[in-house]
Amino acid sequence: MHNALESRLPEHAESTIELAIQHANAGGLPFAALIINAQGEVIGEGVNQVGQQLDCTAHAEVQAIRNASRKTRRVALHGATLIASGEPCALCYMAIHMADIKNVICLSSRHDAADHGFDYRWTYRHINTSLLNALNVVMLENDRKLLPFQVAKQQLRNSN
Repeated sequence: MHNALESRLPEHAESTIELAIQHANAGGLPFAALIINAQGEVIGEGVNQVGQQLDCTAHAEVQAIRNASRKTRRVALHGATLIASGEPCALCYMAIHMADIKNVICLSSRHDAADHGFDYRWTYRHINTSLLNALNVVMLENDRKLLPFQVAKQQLRNSN
């Protein structure tokens, strides 16, 4: 990981969690992602907009990649790091690989998500483990990592 990113990692992790909470409060799914360049600057952000856009690929990580590519005018985001509020699913890991992003920081695991009603573990049956092994995936502890899931579940209860 780059020194510029390391020094700002707590701030970026908190921003990712906050973005996921805001999206969940607005009725969206509790997933957000930021893409950080080697200088530690945010070059893309995204939230899960599958329902809003009626697009099964509009996951937070994919949206962040799309936004970063538009902003940088580059398809390959080599040297960037993706921070995800929840561990990426198989589709997102493939998109991360296609965008040439090697470093992924997860603030909660696929098991955390499943424990809170967002179970996408089945997607991993469709991914080659060599792809996952080619990425540097780090689970970063964060005291607020489950808050987006809790907010989303509360919003769901309130809407029923």
